[in-house]
Amino acid sequence: MKQFVKHFFANTPLSNCGNDVVLLLFRLFAGGLMLPYGWGKIVKYDEYCINFFEDPIGIGMIPSLWLTIFAQLGCSVMLMAGFMSRASAAILAFNMAVATAYHWHDGLATVSLPALFLAIYIYLTMTGAGRLSVDTLLFKNR
Repeated sequence: MKQFVKHFFANTPLSNCGNDVVLLLFRLFAGGLMLPYGWGKIVKYDEYCINFFEDPIGIGMIPSLWLTIFAQLGCSVMLMAGFMSRASAAILAFNMAVATAYHWHDGLATVSLPALFLAIYIYLTMTGAGRLSVDTLLFKNR
C-alpha cells in the first residue's frame, strides 16, 4: 500500500502492462457507452428514416443513418475487441464531430456529451489499442 501511495502522488508512469490494462478498460468503456446509441437507432429506425437530423453530412438521410449505425454499433464492437482500433476510433471520432457540430448551438448540456466522446475517440485514434487487443495478435510480427 505504501508503494502504491508513493507512486500515486509522485506521478510516476504505469508499467507497460499497466498502460495496456488501462487502454483495454478505456476501450471497453468508450465502446460500451456508445452501443446503446446505435441500438436505439435500430429500435427507432422508422422514426429516424423520416428525419435523421436533417441529413447532417449531405449524403441523404438514409445513408447517413446507416453510416451512423455502423459507427455506433460496428465500430464500437471492433474498438472494444481491439480490432482495427485506430480506424474504428477515427470513424467514431468523425461521427461524434458531426454530432458535436449538429448540436453546437443547443447549449452546453447537449453538446458536452458528443464533444466528450469526440475527445475520447481522438485519443484512442492516436494511441491505438495497446497490446491487449486483436490488432496485436494479428500484426505483432509486422
